[in-house]
Amino acid sequence: MGRRTAQLFDLMFKSIIKDASHPAIVHLINGIYNKNYPLNTTSVKIEPTEFIKEYPKSGKLEKIVTDIVITLSSNGIKDTYLMEAQIDDDIEMSLRVFNYSLFFALENKTVSNGSFMQIDMPAPVVIYWETSKTKDIVSVKIRFPNKKSILYKIPTFKVLQHSVPELGNMALLLPFYILKIREELEKKGTDSEKRKRLSKELEGYIIEIGKVLNSCKRNNYITEVDAAMLLRRLLNMNRELYGGYKEFTEVDVRLEKLVETGIDEAIDKAVAKAVAKTKKQSLKEGLVQGAAAMKAGGEAIDKIMLYTGLSRREIMGL
Repeated sequence: MGRRTAQLFDLMFKSIIKDASHPAIVHLINGIYNKNYPLNTTSVKIEPTEFIKEYPKSGKLEKIVTDIVITLSSNGIKDTYLMEAQIDDDIEMSLRVFNYSLFFALENKTVSNGSFMQIDMPAPVVIYWETSKTKDIVSVKIRFPNKKSILYKIPTFKVLQHSVPELGNMALLLPFYILKIREELEKKGTDSEKRKRLSKELEGYIIEIGKVLNSCKRNNYITEVDAAMLLRRLLNMNRELYGGYKEFTEVDVRLEKLVETGIDEAIDKAVAKAVAKTKKQSLKEGLVQGAAAMKAGGEAIDKIMLYTGLSRREIMGL
């Protein structure tokens, strides 16, 4: 996969986390790390992911950037999770993740009595979007001068080794399932008939994703706005990867309909919720929440203005 596309998927992952609701983020952490945080955990913080490293001898500065760092606080306990996303196998990934974790821990060190320092390493995971030959756990062996050593273990999570229903346990990863057919599609000798077959296969996955998202909404794992946002990201990824193939036109049309339906459902739910909450301000609240859903789903500002009657300034402020 080209570097541009790999960078696009990194940015897409970061934008999904940024736009996701707290329950959806907690649901992702629970699924990937096999945790059991309450979905109503209110203290969910997306941490800074850029650190500046200075080389003492030369004074040279280097920017260290990781993908996602999230801190959850529940019942007085604070836990931090570092998620690094990859497309291709990389023998040095474990060392880089250790480096990212260490920099985060050093930025948040605690000092007691002026003589004791503690650093808390975040729990890491490497997420592979495509099939990977990397083992389920990779390690960095850290040796000390007394010859003692410890293993810093990093689990990996391979998205395409799971089915769509299995990814319902971490719904924010579902848009990346669109990569399922990419390698076969780009093989040499792939003719139009094979592309048609692969487009039908992808269409089947998209139907499954829609069903799983609806199930996640019913179980309150994600919100209506989350679902609309994820479908919009899925549509954008489809156009980036497969927009150049005429055989995939029907897939694009189906996704467009799913996105429109998702946004309409988010608006209807927001309006209904606002009406139930208060009659006096119900319509205004419903329109604002509906506009937020459309904006999260990637709709144009002019279209949101037309649907809701809100001003450009009001919409931009959401």
